[in-house]
Amino acid sequence: MRARQMWVGVALILLGVLMLMTNLGFLRWDFWHALRQLWPVVLISIGLTMLLADTRWVFLGPLLLVAVIVFAAFNSVGMQLGPRATQGHRQILRSASYSKEWEPSITQGELALRLPAGTLNLTGSADSLVSSRISFRKGMPIWGYQQLGGRAVVTLSSPRAGSWFVGSAGYQGDVALGAMVPWEIRLELGAGRLVGDLRGVPVASLTAELGAGRIDLALPDKGLRGEIGIRGGASSVRLRVPRGVGLRIQVKNPLGSHDLDSAGLKKMGEYWVSDDYETALSAYDITVSLGVGRLDLEYVSPPPQI
Repeated sequence: MRARQMWVGVALILLGVLMLMTNLGFLRWDFWHALRQLWPVVLISIGLTMLLADTRWVFLGPLLLVAVIVFAAFNSVGMQLGPRATQGHRQILRSASYSKEWEPSITQGELALRLPAGTLNLTGSADSLVSSRISFRKGMPIWGYQQLGGRAVVTLSSPRAGSWFVGSAGYQGDVALGAMVPWEIRLELGAGRLVGDLRGVPVASLTAELGAGRIDLALPDKGLRGEIGIRGGASSVRLRVPRGVGLRIQVKNPLGSHDLDSAGLKKMGEYWVSDDYETALSAYDITVSLGVGRLDLEYVSPPPQI
């Protein structure tokens, strides 16, 4: 095999693997910005490949490129690889709680959640504007809050870790949203599971993005007509909807399947529409975009009283 062909082949495979890991949530998107600092390694790798083209050591050029980029993905700030300063012990599972009381001046809620991986459960609350308890092994979750007029903006994110590689380290916990105000919700989870029983929460809009895993959402019947957007790489989505809520669903799922026809929705152009979409007091316009996965729709009982 010619040296040039070997180098180009390895580079394409490496690029494809990194892009796949990013789409599936195992690499942070900001890794690509930091990768620009390593571009001189490409020149070194090409030069080494040319010098060793006629020897059996020609593979060292591509190998250098692979090694440096893998090192950067696992070790973005130059910390030593291998076991951390835990002296051979597993990192301790810790937890953090957050709560914000509702005030009469608050008439609208906004939640922006962005975490690299984990399992999160969203529910409703009759007591607080928002309350949460999150378990983690590293990287304490960061809560933010500000009130802009009658709008309360709540954020939850993870600190910038020492590595862009997410792996299996994730967050586990619950977030409860107050039922006293309508909410606009934005959820981003690199890999894991999003579960939301939002039947008791007035949801004006919701966007959920999951690299790889499962999304399971129960929607409310609160007299609102809103929009919902769901995006996933290799993900499965299950929507549970109270009867009487109108639906119009657009599915962008080239390598997957759905059961919307068996659930009673009718195909109208590029949409699947329920019979009561135009007349229902509560209705949602839903867009589901999946790379590989399945969408399931289930009608459920009325929401619990909150």
